[in-house]
Amino acid sequence: MAGSEAGGQLSSCRPVGRTRALAQAVAGVRDAADGRMGLLHLRGPRGIGKSAVVGRLGEAVREEADVLVTTCRGGEDFAAAKDLLGVVVPTGDEYSRRHALNDLVTRRTTDRPLVLVLEDAHRCDGATTRWLSALARRVPEPRVYVVLVYRCSERVAAETLFADLTGALDTTSIDLGPLDEPDVTELLRRECGLEPEPELVRAALESAAGLPAVTLAWAEKFRALGAPPDIAAESAAWHLAWLDDQPEPTRAYATAAAVVGSAEPASTAVLAGVSAATAASVRAELTALGAFTPRGRFRSEVLRERLLATVDQDALRAKAARLLSDEGRPQEEVAELVALLPELTEVWMFCALRGAAREGTLSPEVAISYLRLVLDAVPGHVETRLELAAQLRVVDPSAAMDTYAELLSEVTEPAVRASVAVHCGASALRAGREPEAFGLLAGYLAEGEPAATDPELRAQIEAVALVNGFGAARTVRRAMDLARTITPPQGRAEGGRRLVQQLARAEVLRGESLPTALAHVRSALPAPGGARDFWDVFTVTSLHFCGARTEAMTLADEIIAAADARGESQTQKIALAVRAALAFEAGELPAAERDARAALAIAGDDGDFAASAVLASALVRRGEVDQTEQLLNRMGRPRDPVEYGWAMDAKALWLWNRGEGDAAIEVLLRCGREFDAMGVHNPVLIPWWLHVVTVLVRMDRFTEAAEVAERGAEAARRWNTPVARGYALYSTGLTTDDAEALEQAVVEFGVAGAQLDESRALIALGVVLMRTGHDKAARKHLRAAIGIAVRCGASRFAIRTRELLNSAGGRMSAVHASPKDALTAAERRVAALAAAGLTNREIAEKLYVTIHTVESHLSNAYRKLGAQTRAELAAGLR
Repeated sequence: MAGSEAGGQLSSCRPVGRTRALAQAVAGVRDAADGRMGLLHLRGPRGIGKSAVVGRLGEAVREEADVLVTTCRGGEDFAAAKDLLGVVVPTGDEYSRRHALNDLVTRRTTDRPLVLVLEDAHRCDGATTRWLSALARRVPEPRVYVVLVYRCSERVAAETLFADLTGALDTTSIDLGPLDEPDVTELLRRECGLEPEPELVRAALESAAGLPAVTLAWAEKFRALGAPPDIAAESAAWHLAWLDDQPEPTRAYATAAAVVGSAEPASTAVLAGVSAATAASVRAELTALGAFTPRGRFRSEVLRERLLATVDQDALRAKAARLLSDEGRPQEEVAELVALLPELTEVWMFCALRGAAREGTLSPEVAISYLRLVLDAVPGHVETRLELAAQLRVVDPSAAMDTYAELLSEVTEPAVRASVAVHCGASALRAGREPEAFGLLAGYLAEGEPAATDPELRAQIEAVALVNGFGAARTVRRAMDLARTITPPQGRAEGGRRLVQQLARAEVLRGESLPTALAHVRSALPAPGGARDFWDVFTVTSLHFCGARTEAMTLADEIIAAADARGESQTQKIALAVRAALAFEAGELPAAERDARAALAIAGDDGDFAASAVLASALVRRGEVDQTEQLLNRMGRPRDPVEYGWAMDAKALWLWNRGEGDAAIEVLLRCGREFDAMGVHNPVLIPWWLHVVTVLVRMDRFTEAAEVAERGAEAARRWNTPVARGYALYSTGLTTDDAEALEQAVVEFGVAGAQLDESRALIALGVVLMRTGHDKAARKHLRAAIGIAVRCGASRFAIRTRELLNSAGGRMSAVHASPKDALTAAERRVAALAAAGLTNREIAEKLYVTIHTVESHLSNAYRKLGAQTRAELAAGLR
C-alpha cells in the first residue's frame, strides 16, 4: 500500500490496551524529535494486534510527528522506500539514490520528526535496508524513528536483514502477546461502560485467551447478555481461521498436537513431519496466541475437536501412540490414545493401558475403563483382573469382592490365592457383605491350603476372616468357633498383630477368661511411636472391656490424630464413634455427644450406626425423647454385636421414659436372646441383664428381678473387672436391699471411672437407707448422685433423683441442665478469672475480696464442674 498517515486509517479497528508498548514507542518518537534516531522491533504472531499498536501510535503522536506506513513485498530496489515516502526514487547508482533520499528526509523533518513503519519488515528489499543504515550513520541528528513490524516466526529473517541498522541505533524490541489484565480491564471499561471487577476480567481472559478480536466479541456478548458468555466456539473459529492462513508445516503441527493431546513430546514434531526448530517456532506462536498453555496443552477442547474432525483420527492415533511409546513418554499419555482406538491388536497397547492404570496418576474410574478394555481383548487374564479388582476397591468394593471371589475359585497358585483371599475379605468389609466373605474365607481355610503359605500371609487371612465373621449376627458364633481353632502367632508382624486383635475380640465377646483376653490384647498393642490405623480400633474396644479404660482412651486419641494427619476420614470416623462410646461408658455424656456428632458429620456409612447408637443413648439420658426417636428410626444395620447392644439399650430406655415398661423389658430380653444365639456372654459389653433387673425392681417385680440378677452377677464375677464387680454388687444390692453391697458397688464404679453407674448405685443405696429409716444418710448419697448426674449431663436422671431427695426430706431448689449452670454468679466470675490464668491473690485484688473467699468459690466451682485442674476448669466453663 502507498505511504499513508496511520492513525486515522486504523482507528476503526478499535485498538485497546498495549499501554506499556505504546509508551515505549511514543518515547522513541520523542527522542527522534530531539535528533536521536531510534529503531523499534515490534513482533508478534499474526492477528495479535501489531497494526493496532501502530494505529494507536499514530493517534498518540498525531500533533508532533508524521507517521508513514507501508507493507513490504520485496521486489525492486527501494520499493519500500518509494512506498513509504510516496516519491519516485531518482535513477542512478545506489549511492546517489540513497543521498537523494537522505536529502528528502532531511527536508521533511525540519519541522517535525518522521515515523517510518515497515509492516512485514522481513520482506523489505535490500536497497531500502541499506539506505536506512546509511541514513542512521551519515545524516547528523536524523529526526527519524523506524518501526519494523513482523511475525515472531520471521524473527531470524528480520533481524538478519536489519542487522546493520540495529547495530547503528538505540534499539527497542517489543514482543506482543495476548492482552494482559490491565488491557482487558481497559477494553471492558470502554466497551461495557462499567468498572469491571477482577473476577470478570479473569473470566474474559480465560474465555478469550487475550486475543484482541475474541476479547472484543466477549465484551459485546457480555454487554448484550449481562452475564459472562461462553465463546469457546468463537475462540476456536478464530484460531482455525488463523491456521488456514498459515503454511502447511504450521497446520500439520497443530493437527499432530491435537492427535497426541499435547505439543510437548518430540513425537508431535515427528508425527507432523516437521523439524524440531519449526516445531519450537510454531509452538511458541500458538502459545502466544493462547491456543496452547505454556505446558503445550490445548486451552480449548473445542479447537482440538475441530482439528481432529479434519483428519483420519484412528490412523494418526495409532501412529502417535507408537511414537510416544518409543519415545518413552509416560504411559498415561500413550494410553490416552490407545483407549480411543477401535481395536487393540498389539501387545504394547495392552501394556500401555495396564501401565497407565498402575501409575496412580489416573482417577480410579479411568483406570478401570482402561483395564476393562484390556479384558475385552484378552478375557480371563489373571494379572489384569487383579489390577481391576484393586482399582474397584476404591469406587465399587462390592464389584471388587465379586472379582476376587471369582479369582479365588479359579486361581491355582497358592501364594496368589492367599493374597486374593485377603483382598476379598477387605473388600467385603467396605461393601457390607461380611457374611458372604466369611463363608468364602472359612471354606478356603478349611481346605488346609493356607497352612502351607507364609505364616504372615496366613495370619492376614485368618484375621480378615474373623473380622468379617464378627460383622454380622448370623456369623458371630461361627467366627468365635473358628477363633478357638487358631493358634496365636508369634512376633509382632502386621498380619500377626491383626490376628491377635481379633482373637482378643473373640475372648471379650465370650466373656470366659479375662486373663486370656488381656494377654491377647497386650500383644496386639501397637509399638510405641508406631503407626496407628483402622485395625487398632479393635484393640481400643478390647482394652476398654478388659478394664483398661485409660489406655483405651489414649489409644483412641492417637488413632484419631494419626487418621486426621493422613487424611483417612473413614478411620477417623470409626475411631470417633468408638471414642464417643468410651466417653458414654464413663458417663461423660457431653463428650460422647460431641464425638458422635463429629463422626456423623464425616461422609461415608462406616461408623454411622455406632455413632447414632451412642448419640441416642446419650440423648435419652438427657431426656431428649424426640431426638432419640428420630435416631432410632434412622438406624440401618449394626456391623458388630456391641453396636446392636447400644441401640437396644437406647431403645429400651426410650420406651421406659415413655412409660412402656413391659416393652422396654422385652427389648432388653430380646437383646439377651440375640447375644445368647451369637455366643456373646460377656456381662459388661452391654449390661442388658442389669437394665432388666433395674426396670423389674422399679415395677416391684422382685422375684423376676432376683432370678435375672443371680445369673448376670455370676457371669460378672467371673469377668472380674471393676465394672463387672460393680455390676454384680449393684444387682445383688438392688434385689436384696443390701446396703453394704451397694456401698461396695459405689466404690468399684468409682475405681472404674463409670460415673453414671456410680450415680445409679448411690441412688439405690439412698432408697435402701430410706426404707430402713436412715433418711439423713440417704440424703447425703442422693445429693452426691445428683451432683454426678449433673456433671455427666444426665439432666433427666438428676431431676428424677431430686424427687427422691425431696421424699427423703432434703431440699434442692433446681437441677441444672449443665454443671456450669449450677455455679453462682460469684463462683462463675472467680472460676473464669482462674481459667484465664490469674492467681488467687490476683483474683482477690481484682474483685476486692479476701483470698479465703476466692478459695471458697473456687472449691465449689471445682466440685460442681468435676474439675481437678485449671485446664479442666476452663473446659467446664465452655
